[in-house]
Amino acid sequence: MKFTLSATKQEANDTFSFIFAPKEPLQWKAGQLLRYVLNHPNPDDRGVERFFSIASAPHEKHVMLTTRFAPKSSSFKKALKNFRPGDAIEAHDLEGDFVVDDSKKTFVFIAGGIGITPFRAILLDLDYNKKPLKVQLLYANRDNDFPYRKDLDALRERHPEFRIDYVVSPNRIDEKSIPQLVPDIKKPMLYVSGPEPMVESMDETLKKLGVPEERIKNDFFPGYEWP
Repeated sequence: MKFTLSATKQEANDTFSFIFAPKEPLQWKAGQLLRYVLNHPNPDDRGVERFFSIASAPHEKHVMLTTRFAPKSSSFKKALKNFRPGDAIEAHDLEGDFVVDDSKKTFVFIAGGIGITPFRAILLDLDYNKKPLKVQLLYANRDNDFPYRKDLDALRERHPEFRIDYVVSPNRIDEKSIPQLVPDIKKPMLYVSGPEPMVESMDETLKKLGVPEERIKNDFFPGYEWP
């Protein structure tokens, strides 16, 4: 399906959102992802395809792709950053089970950097559908420039049951800090999203802390480094 760029928005110093209008109506669940194909001259060895979570909630109608740009970004990202309104990209293969099916449960969302993207969609979707946000968000970032911070803080103002813990490097979400932040860690559902090394490490940590495997959902982003 062809998506046409409507607007670009800066979310942090090195993070931008690209807002696309699908050529045809697209239905998705908050937390799902798409495979994007961006043909461009002289692609590097990472090629012309990427998977990105849909950062927008379904009621927003547009599809938002948010990504972080490193000093040495791939050719794909360089081409994407040069997009202007009216430019088009191909998107396919809507998929993913990183969704909330039962909002009555209690959740802990653990986001590392750009891993916040599916959580933005899920939280806004719950809010729009007048569901409780029985969520504690642990959000780690390399500095205090958190993407979506205004959106998240606005949700917290509307939902007193929604808690956010911003964790700035060198502080970490790890085996030592998690029991302090979430004393009842064995009770909620745990959703983890971020760079692949972070998600793998967090999965091991949560299991060491006694969280059953069936209470953990992971969503990792390949190609990103993690401190």
